[in-house]
Amino acid sequence: MSWSDYHLDHPQFCTPLPVLRGLVSALCERREAVDSGFHSSCTVSSGARAAAYAHQLADTVLLAAGVYSLSPKKTEDDCLFRPVGRGSDTSSSYTFMEHFDAELETLVESGAYTDSSGAVYSSLEQLASSAGYSALIAPVGGVMERCLNAGWAVQRRDMLCKLRYVQTEEGLAVETASAGNASGSTPQSAYDNLSGWSVETDSSFSPEIRCSERYYYHSGGYWHLTDANETTRILPAFHGVTAASAGVLIFEAGAPEEYGSGWTCVFDPLGTTVSSGLNSLVLSGGVFASWGYGSATIPSDASVTDNYSRGWEARNVRIIYDYNTTFDFREE
Repeated sequence: MSWSDYHLDHPQFCTPLPVLRGLVSALCERREAVDSGFHSSCTVSSGARAAAYAHQLADTVLLAAGVYSLSPKKTEDDCLFRPVGRGSDTSSSYTFMEHFDAELETLVESGAYTDSSGAVYSSLEQLASSAGYSALIAPVGGVMERCLNAGWAVQRRDMLCKLRYVQTEEGLAVETASAGNASGSTPQSAYDNLSGWSVETDSSFSPEIRCSERYYYHSGGYWHLTDANETTRILPAFHGVTAASAGVLIFEAGAPEEYGSGWTCVFDPLGTTVSSGLNSLVLSGGVFASWGYGSATIPSDASVTDNYSRGWEARNVRIIYDYNTTFDFREE
């Protein structure tokens, strides 16, 4: 399936029905990607993508915007491209183009889609500008009969192509390994003496991303490691909406912060690829990162004689998923 299947490469040479159905299908798949309720309603039965929603928009003999009691039109002659009433207001009309723009604007203003840098689209005018247009082509009012504005359709096609990036702070799951406690004459030997590692996955909406080893120094010359906690894998999590196969996880990493006073906190990647400051992890093979656990190198620090925490934690976490390859209608 592509834009050309619905004549959206050259809509000037096509009757309106295929063109508007192509636009509606493309809008549906973009809403499906970011609306978990809509996604569920699209996938529970025969697999027909958003059929009811498409009929609602494409069949322009609605009595009011938002009414779902429609039957699909089978042929060109069976579909009249005339304005629909705006609810109880019989003095004004609502064309397909106006109806489509209202639904597109609702999707854009939801803040679901961004550009590749994470800047959120907030209006149709901004979306048109990002698609390379100096002005938004307005929907045509009045009786459409069997006419559809080809320039409007092409611009909306190009605007839909821009709706591919979704930014979230919650689209991930974190797998963490932890161990109880151990002692040793050096921080490394205490770490090496750890046993009984257990691995758990946090799939909540805001899981913590953190690696840290917490030590207490004993005056007799021993180090006690009381809390080993290492992020082993970072996975995507889509919480009911369509999964994306591409994306990037962006965060700032710094030394772990401990509660209370008297802690010496040192940044250390602890066997991961994380560096101090800004980090980007690209989604590949279904994971953002896979590091394992229990293999860190813990140097001795003669200046530390009290509570000591080594490792890192992620701050300002955000993910930009790219849905372009997920869509049937996409920018080639």
